Amino acid sequence: MKEESECPVGFKGSSYEGFILFLSLLSVFNIVFLVFPALNPDATRVVFVVDLFLSSVFLLDFLFRLFTAESKLQYFLQDRGWADLLSSVPLPGMKIFRLSRIAQVVWLMRTFGIRRLKYDFSEQRAEGALFFVFFFIILLVEVSAILVLGAERTAPGANIRTAGDALWWAYVTIATVGYGDQYPVTTWGRIVGIVIMTAGVSVFGTLAGFLSNKLTAPRERHSEQTIPMQSRQGEAMSELRDMVAHQEELYRDIVTRLERIEQAVKIEKGEEKERPP
Repeated sequence: MKEESECPVGFKGSSYEGFILFLSLLSVFNIVFLVFPALNPDATRVVFVVDLFLSSVFLLDFLFRLFTAESKLQYFLQDRGWADLLSSVPLPGMKIFRLSRIAQVVWLMRTFGIRRLKYDFSEQRAEGALFFVFFFIILLVEVSAILVLGAERTAPGANIRTAGDALWWAYVTIATVGYGDQYPVTTWGRIVGIVIMTAGVSVFGTLAGFLSNKLTAPRERHSEQTIPMQSRQGEAMSELRDMVAHQEELYRDIVTRLERIEQAVKIEKGEEKERPP
C-alpha cells in the first residue's frame, strides 16, 4: 500500500489535475446538453464552439503529459494515453473517452492521498486560484451566452441573435471591456449582464492578484515552496547518513590508534624485561 506522501506516476499537481477534472466533467455535461431535444439551434452552436475549445485544451494536456512522461511508450499504452488522445478529437463518437479521462484523474488524485491533496492545495493557493479562474471563465462564457440568447433571440430590436454574437458579448462583458457593439435590450438579458459583469470584476481581480503575487514574491521563498516535501525529506536523510558515516569513520580511526598505542606499550614493556640488570 502506497503512502499518501508518495506521488503517483503521471500526477501533475493537485491544482492542474483538478482543473482537468472539472473541464472533463463540463465536457460530459455538454454532450448530454447537445442531445437535449428542447435546445434551440443557436444554443447548440454555443455548446459546440465551447466543446471545440475544450477539445483543444485536452489535446494540449495530452501533449504535455506525453512529453513530460519518463517513458512515452508506457504512458501511451499502459497509462491510457491513447484514450487521452482520442478524447481530444471533436467527434461525437470519440467524446465517450472523456469518461476514461475523468476516471484516470480521479484515480491519480486518490492515489496521491486526501491529506496530501489538502497540503498541496494550501501550498499552491495562487496556482489553484488561477486554474479556478480559467475554468470559471469558460463556464461563465458558455452559460451566459446560452441565457442571453434565450432572452434576446426573438426580442424586437435585439442585436444578440446568433451564437457568435452571444459568445462575443459574454466574453467582453466578463472582461469588463464594454465594447458596445452588442448589448441586451430585454430585462432578463440585462440581468444576465449584471451578473456576469459582477463576476468578471471578481475573476480578473483574482487573476491580477495572482500575477502580482508571482512578480513580487521573493525568489528564495518561491524556490522553497516549489521543492516537493518528499525531496526535502530525502535530502535530510542523505545528510544524516553522511553524518553517521563520518562518525563511524572517526570511531574506527580512534580504535586503530588505540590498538597501535597498546601494541607499542606492550613492545616497550617486553624490551624492558629483556634488558640485563
